[in-house]
Amino acid sequence: NGLLVVSPGLDFGSRDSFAVFLTAGCPDSGLSLLKDDVKFFKQIQQVYDSIWLPHDDTAGHVLRGTLRHIRTRMASIAPGASVPGTVLGFSGPRPQLVFRDGSTRDLYQVRTLGSGPVFDASGDPVTVSQSNLLLDPTKGTPGRPNPVGSNFLTRDSVVIGDPHIHTMDGGQYTLLREGSFLLWRFGLPQPHVEWQIFAHYAGRQSFTKGLLLVDTSGSEPSSMEITSEHCEWQTQSSSKKWSPVNSEAPEVLLSNPSSRMKLVGNQRKDVKKIQLFIADEKDPVATLKVMCRQGHHINLKLHMENQKWASFVSGELKGQKGQKQMPTGKTSMLQLVTSEDKDFEVKKTWAQLGGSSHAQQYLQNLDEHPNKLMFSQMCNPQAQADARALCQKHLGTVGHSSYLEECVYDVCVGGGEVSAEMAAEM
Repeated sequence: NGLLVVSPGLDFGSRDSFAVFLTAGCPDSGLSLLKDDVKFFKQIQQVYDSIWLPHDDTAGHVLRGTLRHIRTRMASIAPGASVPGTVLGFSGPRPQLVFRDGSTRDLYQVRTLGSGPVFDASGDPVTVSQSNLLLDPTKGTPGRPNPVGSNFLTRDSVVIGDPHIHTMDGGQYTLLREGSFLLWRFGLPQPHVEWQIFAHYAGRQSFTKGLLLVDTSGSEPSSMEITSEHCEWQTQSSSKKWSPVNSEAPEVLLSNPSSRMKLVGNQRKDVKKIQLFIADEKDPVATLKVMCRQGHHINLKLHMENQKWASFVSGELKGQKGQKQMPTGKTSMLQLVTSEDKDFEVKKTWAQLGGSSHAQQYLQNLDEHPNKLMFSQMCNPQAQADARALCQKHLGTVGHSSYLEECVYDVCVGGGEVSAEMAAEM
């Protein structure tokens, strides 16, 4: 229940990616994990955990593929064996400390001991309220419990898959309705800032198919949207013309006297981050991370940068007091906590909300699918077992069991391996 110290220090160059494995046995020197995998796996006996550190975003994608390959090979050599592990999101210079939360088991990265900043496993920044997250693990920490989630000021809110919604207050549930919903709203009276994020859930299993950001802070509203049709961001300002966002470098997308939205450069086309700023403040109010796979669906994560803004937030992602949480552990998929979120459903059309007519037509076409079938009608025990094996291949067995169970659900109802890949990367 303490921090593991690796000594002597690992000597890697700045352009090297690497992984650290915690295993039951130690392999002979000179064995290759990829070339001598049969002998290697027999000697290590069991993998308890692994942490993978990429040197850039592209390397992270390669490491995820390598981890999937290792899991597949391990399962064929030793049926029933698993290879837990997490590929950390690239957050800049290599972190000096990586640790698991003492209660939730979430992974966090500390770039510089004693000063931070701190990032989550996805590489997104995390606001901390206590400096014990920055302690030097080489100085007397054996036996000291890992830091716990109470040290964090904010939780990330997530919409993933069918959709499964994880709220700021820790709630978790699966939405059972199609249509457009108010996902998140931020309203500040002075200076006047008004942001709204709408999501459209559509198709037979109601995956997220459209996302719309509307800024009504200025005299003329402005919007930006993305759909799973082409997975390309579009913006509309006072000219009322929609324009594609092609830049991969940091770019101010929407701007008003009291607010602005900025695209944070990313090497990957399917993952973008958008930061929302008030007036001339240096730090953003929130960072929205969006992953879109063309022809499939959209996953997203919203991170509030400071607790002081929480009281100005409403919508699905804020959560509801007393909302039930999904049980942890080996949960039957028929026990998922569900909701219809009628309070957040909006009856206006996509175009009336501020979206484009083209996106509205695309979403309407998806809405014409028949109502979703019950989980029990689509996923027999063997189908569930196959889906679980596929999700464990991508997610491993370490981390929130809720994400694993949600992945099983999504794969089983027709999301396929793509939904497992996207869940792992988000």
